[in-house]
Formats: sequence, structure tokens, C-alpha cells
Amino acid sequence: MKFGDLDWDRMWREARQAKTWRGRKKDDWDKRAPSFAKRNMHSVYAERFLALLRPDPSWSALDFGSGPGTLAIPLARQVRAVTAADFSTAMLAILDREATAAGLNNIRTVHASWEDDWRQLGIERHDLVIASRSLSVDNLRAALTRMDEWAAKRVVVSDRVGAGPFDPDVFAAVGRTLETGPDYIYTVNLLYQMGICATVDFIDLEQRRIFADRAEAIDSCRWMLDRISPTEETKLARHVDERLEPLPDGAVALSRRTPIRWAVISWHK
Repeated sequence: MKFGDLDWDRMWREARQAKTWRGRKKDDWDKRAPSFAKRNMHSVYAERFLALLRPDPSWSALDFGSGPGTLAIPLARQVRAVTAADFSTAMLAILDREATAAGLNNIRTVHASWEDDWRQLGIERHDLVIASRSLSVDNLRAALTRMDEWAAKRVVVSDRVGAGPFDPDVFAAVGRTLETGPDYIYTVNLLYQMGICATVDFIDLEQRRIFADRAEAIDSCRWMLDRISPTEETKLARHVDERLEPLPDGAVALSRRTPIRWAVISWHK
């Protein structure tokens, strides 16, 4: 078999079908918007992503899958204009509120999904197009092609390396198996087949995180488990308690064994 014979887009779809953690629907993200925004309010990931981005101040940027503005809000301080698109209206409402509070008037929000007609929604071509941790799509080739078409200067996407933010020990503690599905290497190889030689950087996040209290630490793990049962709740709490470290100021530290790593994949037009 030759490399060119491999259908990375089809393998992506098959790997997504095999994963144990199912992507959430719009209503699910609407419900999770407040907690997601709180958890990402002061994101080390965002700082490191933007440090790799180094955008030109004159650029316009399209942040697709923007969520509550984890990147769009700090990015708006570095570029001329930002279009933030997401399929969750609740996420966009938080983004609008936070942008107003920050005194930013160069962010436009658009309610859109990967499958929508971007032209019909008035999403024009931008200098920079990013999709940060938002490539949860069935047709990866179509998504990458669209981003490439909508970018005048540069495209930047990020994707999991291995388990990424998912902690295999959490799944094992509650008695579940974890199959995370496709990670960044599918994207890199598909881009190569598309004639795009991308640059790959990595963001490593700390394995030890600080939380205000035990409840917040447990909540930081609960999001990984869909439809968690009362029995699983008890097992999850026990797992967290075994790893909690009380701190002098009353906060707690929670450590995990597996690293959280993201691949930042970029190419110039």
C-alpha cells in the first residue's frame, strides 16, 4: 500500500464512529455555555495559542467555533477586526456580553455551523482563519478546504494529541472505557494529501491545576462523562479525593498522570 492510497478523510470518519465520547449538540453546548466560559475565562491555552499566532495588527480574523470568546476577545486586541462564529447562541451571547464589558467594538458574532452557507450568512474572506479545538466534523476535508478558501493570508487550527483534555484515569475510575477518536495526525496527513505542507507546533498544559475548592475540582472532571449516574458520581468523587492536595490558602490542587497536549497546525496561503 502506498501513502496516496490511504483515505485519511474516510479513516477520520471511521475513527469518530468508534470513539466513546460523543460530540455534543447545539442544545448541549447552550446548557454548558456558562460553565465552559467560566472554566476558560483565564485560559493558559489561549495565551500560548496567541503567542504562536503572532497576527499582523492590520489583519481581519475569522474565529470559527469561537465559543464564549476564549480566543476572539484577546485576539480582538491584536488585530483590526474579528468575526466570531459558533452554532451555540448561548456561547455567542456570553461573547457579546464580555466584549462589551471589555470595551471592544471590533468583534462581530455570527450564528453559524460548518454545514451552513457562509456566503449567505455574510461571512466574507478574512486574512486569518482559525478553528481552535473546534474541528468536530464528519467531513474533515470539506472543513479544511473551506477554511483554506476563506483565508487570504493564513490558516491555523488546533486539535488533540492523543487523549488531549480527556483523562483516561477518570474513565477507568468510574468503570468506563475511553476511545478518543481521531487526533491531529489525521489532519496533518490529509493536508499533505491536499498539497498543503503545514507547520505543527505543540501546546503542553500543566498536569497540576489549582481550584477554589473540592466541588470545583470534581466539576473539572465531570464534563468528560456524558449522562453520569449516581454510582459513577460517587466513584468520580472518590477518584478526585485520592488526588486532591490541600493548599495553605484553602484552595486545592488536582493532578493527573497523562499530559494535556494540543497540536497547532498552520499554513500560509
